[in-house]
Amino acid sequence: MNPAPNEWEDRHIVKVYESDNLQRAGILTLFNYFQNAAWAHYNEVDKARGPFLSPSQIWAMTRVEVHIARPAKWQEEVIVKTWSRGLEKLMAYRDFIITDKAGEKICAGSASWVVIDMVTKKIRRLSDIASKWPSEPEVSAIGKNAEKVKSPEDPEYDRPFLIKYSDMDVNQHVNSTRYIQWMTDSLGRDFLEKHDVVKCEINYVDEAMPGEEVFTGRQKIAENPQTFLMNVTRSGDKKEVCRARMEFREIK
Repeated sequence: MNPAPNEWEDRHIVKVYESDNLQRAGILTLFNYFQNAAWAHYNEVDKARGPFLSPSQIWAMTRVEVHIARPAKWQEEVIVKTWSRGLEKLMAYRDFIITDKAGEKICAGSASWVVIDMVTKKIRRLSDIASKWPSEPEVSAIGKNAEKVKSPEDPEYDRPFLIKYSDMDVNQHVNSTRYIQWMTDSLGRDFLEKHDVVKCEINYVDEAMPGEEVFTGRQKIAENPQTFLMNVTRSGDKKEVCRARMEFREIK
């Protein structure tokens, strides 16, 4: 069996198109960096130890929790480190930490993944690949796994909108960051320019596809830090496809 890296490291210079009008590279950019590092690490392991999945199978994120110390800034260099914390029967766990070049933490998170067969729509058991999967179960970025998020009970809803072709990713379903973008954008420019995200917990509960109509909902549940339960719901069958709990800190 060939050696495979236990962890993966990427470096990025925050681009202008990854920053907002306050020169912040917030949760969306950081989450994209993590996804990119996760796939790079998996590909290296796959090359070293042989294919883990069949052509019809994909990794799908089910839960993620991110703790953010501060936004990254335009033109700042950031270092992304990610590693697997192990596989169970159906679930794989992956953590990550993003720091600046001085080693100061920008954010840390943990994500839970499953393997789905796109033909049968069934979740694959992972016990057969656990023994050859490089893992560091004792190293945890936030001290726990991402947990289940409650749905908002009395949300304020926005107008429905259509999912576009550009919302798709390489697995031909809506990219995970798009849901975050839709939910945060629903808070409006005035709020977002005065607040930073400090914690984001997300559950992906169903698949949404281009051409479908969805809408976002939000319910404020705490004042300090300002905390919201949020979701994305499909218009046709009124099924929730994603839910989140987000905490925001006022910029001083």
